[in-house]
This record gives sequence, C-alpha cells and structure tokens, in this order.
Amino acid sequence: MKKLLINAALLVLLAGSFSSCKKKIDEDYQNPELTTSGNIGKLFAGMFFNKRIHPSYWDYYTILQSYSGAFSGIVPAVQSSTMYVTTSSYTDGKWTDFYNGSTGTDYNYNGPGILNNYREMQSTYNALSATDQAAQDIYMNLAKVIVADQAAQMVDMWGDIPFSKANSLNTSTRAIEYAAYDDAAALYDTLINNLDQVNTFLTTASVVATESGNLKLYDRIYSGDLTLWRRYANSLRLRLLMRISNVSEAKAQAAVTTMLNNPSTYPLITTNDQDALLWESPTNLVSDLWSAFSSFPYAPQYLLEDVLVANNDPRTKVMFDPDSTNGYKGFPYNGTSNDFSNGGYASYDSATFFYNYNLPGVLFTAAEASFLQAEAYERWGLGTAATAYTEGLDLSVEYFYMLNKKVSDRSTQYKWAIQVVNTDTVALWKAASAVAYSGTTTEKLEKIYTQKWVNFFIMQANQAWAEYRRTGYPAIQLPVSNGIQANPPVRFLYPSNESLYNTANYSAVQSKDTRNTKIFWDVN
Repeated sequence: MKKLLINAALLVLLAGSFSSCKKKIDEDYQNPELTTSGNIGKLFAGMFFNKRIHPSYWDYYTILQSYSGAFSGIVPAVQSSTMYVTTSSYTDGKWTDFYNGSTGTDYNYNGPGILNNYREMQSTYNALSATDQAAQDIYMNLAKVIVADQAAQMVDMWGDIPFSKANSLNTSTRAIEYAAYDDAAALYDTLINNLDQVNTFLTTASVVATESGNLKLYDRIYSGDLTLWRRYANSLRLRLLMRISNVSEAKAQAAVTTMLNNPSTYPLITTNDQDALLWESPTNLVSDLWSAFSSFPYAPQYLLEDVLVANNDPRTKVMFDPDSTNGYKGFPYNGTSNDFSNGGYASYDSATFFYNYNLPGVLFTAAEASFLQAEAYERWGLGTAATAYTEGLDLSVEYFYMLNKKVSDRSTQYKWAIQVVNTDTVALWKAASAVAYSGTTTEKLEKIYTQKWVNFFIMQANQAWAEYRRTGYPAIQLPVSNGIQANPPVRFLYPSNESLYNTANYSAVQSKDTRNTKIFWDVN
C-alpha cells in the first residue's frame, strides 16, 4: 500500500452536518484528484470528519481502549502472553488517518487526513491573490490549531515523524516526494511557535462579510467564535510547553511565565462552555460507540476503588455503573481472562457512555487548563497553585455531569441522567486527605497529575498515556506479561510500509524504531 505519505487521498468534505445526504456531499465537497483547485473553507471543514477527532468506534476500540487506555491504567488489561504486542493494522490506521485519511469502507468512517487537507489548503491559498488570501487567512490559522493538536499526538506516539515534506501530492507541485522525518523536539518547537502566531493573528483578526456565514457553518467546534479559538490555541500551547518542561525546563518556564503573567494577551480555556468539543450528534455516527464500550466495559480497580470510591468522588456515579452487587468493584490489574468472562465488575456509566449518542469528540477541557496552571505555579512559583488545582477539580466534576446530561436515547437505557451535583459530596471529597491540596511539593504534584489523569479518562486516553509517561503518575500497577514483551511499550513502531517504500528516510530513524525508545520529552 504505497500511499502512506505521498498519495492524495480522496477527500470527502462535508460543509453541512455529517448526516447530510449524498447529493449534498457531492455538491459541497471537492476531490483534489479530480479538480484543479479546492475550497479552503470546505477543506477546513473536512478536518472535523477525520475519525480521530470525531467519536468513532474504530478509534475507541483500536487506540483509545486497546493501547492508550490500557497502557495508562484508564482501561483494565487482561493478562496474557501477548497483551503488550501491538497490532500493526491498529497503529498503522492511526498513522494513515493523520496523513491521508480513510478511503475504503472502514466502518463507514471515510474521511480526509489532517495533513493532506492542510496541504491542499496551503496549495489553494498560495494560488490566490493577496486580497483573496486576506479573506482566507482565518481558515489557514484555525487549521494550524487542529494540525498542531493532531501532529503533537503523532509525535507523542512515534517520536520523529514525516511532516515538513509529507503529503507532497497535495502541494502545488503535485510531485511525488518521499518524506524525510522531522526531529520530534524540533517539530514540537515549530508547533508551539505556530500556536503563538495564531494567538497573535486572532488578537486583531476579523472575518470578511463574504465568509462570516461560511465560517459558522464550517467550524464544527466554535461556530466561528474567534475568541474561543484563541483560548483553545493558547491552552494547547500551554499543554505542549508543559510536556517538554522536564527536558527543556528553561525554555518551557520562560514561555509559560509570559503566558500566565499576561492572561489578557494569552487567554486560556477557563469554563466548560469554552471547552474544545466536537458536538456532531445526535447521529448514527456515534451510535456504535456502544460496541466499543462493551468490548472493554469494566472499570479498572485503581481508578475506581483507590482514586474515586476511596475519596467519595462525586464523579463516580456518572463515570461508572455499580457492579452486580450494587457496589463499586473494579477489575484488578492482574485479572485473568476467566475473571473477565465471569464479570461482576462495575462498568462504564450507561447514561454517560453506553447509550449517550451525544458524546462529543474531546480536544481540550477547562479542567486540564487549570491543572496545567497548577503544575506551573507549584513548580515555578508563578501563582497560587491551590486555587488553580481546586478550580480544576470543580471544572472536572461539572464537565462529567455535563456529559451525563447529554444522554439522548432514553428508550433503551435503564439509567436516567443525573441532573444535580450534590454540593455536600463535592465539599467532602475536596477535603479528603488524598485530594486536598496539602503535603510536600512532590505530593501536591502527584495530586495534580492524578486528577488530570482522571479528567482525561477514556475520551482523551492518548493524553493520559502521554502524561503518565512524562510524569510517572498516577502510581498505578500494570500487569506484567509472561510473554517476551513483559511491559507496555513507550512508543508505537513505525508502519512496515515506511521501511518498505520510504527506505532512505526510514534508515535515518531506524535505530529509534524500538518499542523501548522513549519520546524526547519522556525523561521520567
């Protein structure tokens, strides 16, 4: 399959809702293999149809649950000799979806790649007059935020990746070029700088009248609200800076200090109505998430019993349903296949997850932004860490209850959404010794990292895995396999097609292509 990095995949780009009829799709989408120019706004809109951004069975089952969740303790792993052997078709699919997207009948989730859409946007933009470019600048900058988010996740999973020269058939030259690998640390710096530039642009940006209505339609996250995009860009930049902070502390500290000391210049996501969420439902596109949740249904013991139940966490009842005895027993870290088959463990909450066809794609939440600030304040004395941490706790509770209230199909579920958060329960939880912001700096940081891990949960398992590797927290026990790969990998292996077809460039990174080669920011 000689198309991972150099083939321009079929772009099925949706300008209206994802459930529009075929006629509407044919009218609104352009295939760059069949046309000489694209529509920048529609290409931008197509990014949201990528199944690694909107909720899909395939992403949940093959990555979020099987690997990212299992490797970070968010999802319980069943002991076996092959439990840490990754399936190439699963990880290769993640790789392909970033570059070229899906063009087959892959669970009906056909959609464009993130990078090929962006390259097509660049090519179209470069062919415009200066006046027309000015009108399209807004799409180019917003697309940079999506690219930065998704490219950083690719680095977090593989390390060095092709980027600067990738997807050459979608550039203006339409030339085949085998893409060299960008250095992971340098690419992170590029993404961080790009997000800073986006913030600067959005500070004074306005949308021309001819694009105002289009932007509201094409923007599936914020419906054209540039202030919210600015908050998302800055919050994402804060995430990336904190991720490199253990290996490039001086660089990260300087940039973070500037951001947090100038909140009007660098506004962050501070409330849940500012969260970067892709609400694409109710639609049948997410209805089969039930299949994904039912494949890995049980709550992991440490998360449920040690972190949630032990501290009377108010999120427990909207994250998990009770076990067969109406208690909260989690699947043990060393549970066997027989234990799994016998069942009787607490499982995903039926209202929030199993029957919630309104579950969004989650890109960034206010709670994460607060926990990132708390870490920076605690490590570098930039502000009041306790305040930011407590805000993170409150925002996380509100966030999970918000998801719970979005349940749409009450005809088949047995559990209604919970409409009210018990404030007394919240107060008791925040006062618990394992939760309250007290102790040594190490103990406080552990609480920040643990609560951020809970907030990521399954919807952001990729982030949970990255932060677990970066910080070493929470202090979970993962099962040890009796196979040749006893522990989880710290990165994915490159797709076999890279060594087969991108041979010259792959040879430059071949020595790093092992399951035990840490990502550059992983110095824990």
